[in-house]
Amino acid sequence: MEKETKARIRINRLLQHAGWRFFDDEKGPANIALEVNDKIMILCLN
Repeated sequence: MEKETKARIRINRLLQHAGWRFFDDEKGPANIALEVNDKIMILCLN
């Protein structure tokens, strides 16, 4: 389990450094689409 956790954190950091955004933020709009007509909101994750 520890290896998977570390791998997920590393992947997330690489995606962030590459400029991928799941949510609109001060840097711009979300540029990743999970599904064509679906939009996830931060509130859905909490």
